[in-house]
Amino acid sequence: MSNVSRHTRRIMERKKSPPGDSALPEQDSGVRKLIADAQGKQHRSLPSLQEAREHEGAVVILEGDFGGQIYVVAPAHFVTCTDEALRQLLSDLDSLEWAEPEGAAVYFEVLPRGSGVAGGMGGASVTNGVWVHARLKPHESAICAVLAGERARVHQ
Repeated sequence: MSNVSRHTRRIMERKKSPPGDSALPEQDSGVRKLIADAQGKQHRSLPSLQEAREHEGAVVILEGDFGGQIYVVAPAHFVTCTDEALRQLLSDLDSLEWAEPEGAAVYFEVLPRGSGVAGGMGGASVTNGVWVHARLKPHESAICAVLAGERARVHQ
């Protein structure tokens, strides 16, 4: 288990804390919120795919291992599939890489093009198109097709 994962797991436990505690909002990535706070920067997240689609500069981030691996980063306006299909895509990718469903999550964040997306295994980048982790490159065309609403699953 990576150091990022151990620390992020503790942050994830804060999400389960009782109200009034210093719980992390469900829409925030523990890893990226922690890093932004440490650097004195704002972490801008959005609560839903619909809000991300309506927000200039929003991206969709699919991650596993509690932020220990970033699977996919895509401009929100590119993601035309349903929220259900997006979550199924996350599940499919996680089963290929970590098979730890409780550590897999979809986040919607506002990040400028060219910026990095903090996370384990090298993190990711915000590009003009869809960024796919090198280990998932063999599935890139299927991933893009799911995001575009052209197919239901990576493996059909």
